[in-house]
Amino acid sequence: MPARPPSRRELLAAGAVLLPRPLRAAPLEAPGTDARVELLAALARVAGYGEYGGSGFPAWSAPIDRAFRATTGGLAVRMLREARKAQGLGYDALPSLAVHLAGEPGALALLDPLEPWPAGLDSRWRGADLPRFLPALNKAAGQARFPAVWAELAPLRDALASLAHSAAQAIDMDWFDAWFGFPAQGRASVVASPLCGDQNYGVRRTGHESELLAVLGVWVDPDSGLPRVGGPELLVHEVGHSFVNPVLAENERFLAGPGGRLFAAVRERMEGLRYGTWSITVNESVLRAVVVRYLLAHGGPSAARQETARQLSAGFPWTLVLADALQDYEANRDRYPTFGDYAPALAATLDVIASEETARAGGRPRVVRIEPDPTQPVPASSPALIVTFSRRMHPQSWSIVGAPEDTPPSGAPSFDASGTVFTLPWKLTPGRTYRFSLNSLRYQNFRSDAGVPLEPVPLVVTVAR
Repeated sequence: MPARPPSRRELLAAGAVLLPRPLRAAPLEAPGTDARVELLAALARVAGYGEYGGSGFPAWSAPIDRAFRATTGGLAVRMLREARKAQGLGYDALPSLAVHLAGEPGALALLDPLEPWPAGLDSRWRGADLPRFLPALNKAAGQARFPAVWAELAPLRDALASLAHSAAQAIDMDWFDAWFGFPAQGRASVVASPLCGDQNYGVRRTGHESELLAVLGVWVDPDSGLPRVGGPELLVHEVGHSFVNPVLAENERFLAGPGGRLFAAVRERMEGLRYGTWSITVNESVLRAVVVRYLLAHGGPSAARQETARQLSAGFPWTLVLADALQDYEANRDRYPTFGDYAPALAATLDVIASEETARAGGRPRVVRIEPDPTQPVPASSPALIVTFSRRMHPQSWSIVGAPEDTPPSGAPSFDASGTVFTLPWKLTPGRTYRFSLNSLRYQNFRSDAGVPLEPVPLVVTVAR
């Protein structure tokens, strides 16, 4: 017989956070584009941040790139490069700073003091000397004549505003307020960002003037030639951050234990996705399950199944377990008036997932040696890639994953008699750099003879001239 769920009084005694009931559905605004985001992204392109380096919308990126060549040797770019090496700065850290800035490019200033550290500002900025960086950022905007470039892009900004507006109109904010049991905090807005390419971010500023900024990457549809943003599931995910993140942060006492164990079991995979802490991993895991529940309510079982399958390919195979567990929350709102009330039950589900992933990690194969050493320039005469694994692998199963132009021409691969040494004959071109991986989140045919897949191993091989 299942144990009786804790009462509201017991949850309060245990320290569960009971957030207020919804007061109103916050409108989802769509200003179109955000100069703060594009300015930081433009400098990140100059500084060599790969996630901002795409050209999915050349009509937008080309004039910006031309203008920002003037900043190449400037202090702002140098500081971004240093912060990339020292703090791993990148990805959502840039729009995280953008949402904490006020004013126009060239005269931007922080909205909040840095002591105490603003709750929504990415911690990777802590070691980046923001008081010194902001004047350099404003100077770079002047060097690039950013206001003039921004004015030049006005027709494209109008088109992007229409995209953002259409995306915002498709999201049911009333569902969020009712499902979580409290309204979104402060202003929520959607912006389209061509310089973010295929990345999407949800960042927030908390305090007197709270703001959620959902940043959608932009690309050009090859058939129509028109700019596009991702489907509704992406915006649901980014908007959901403003609900999920505060609840989970306030209930850390319940979630830290199982969340830490889950992260330890899947750390390599999560760090490969730039989710470098247990709290980010739990936020992302829960949020992906919430998206499944949203799509079930708005698109039916087929939409929910498709999203669950996407999350399996994205490296979150436990999404189905969490989404199923959330049915209990939905069916018992008298017991769980808000999502904060559900935190202890959510922790119990995460504990089960953590145990399963820990057991799976114990049987997971690992790469123990790669020859030739890919961290050093590889001689063009090298005849083959040789990979040694920690345990016996399936002898007829492997995945070498990469774009054809980034993968060296190769012969027939094979395992030795022990099943632990894999050989890929290849032909290398002097001076070339190849980028590929052993397995990926989607293709996982490197697996042990017991059927446990290898976590993806990215390789960058630079061939000596």
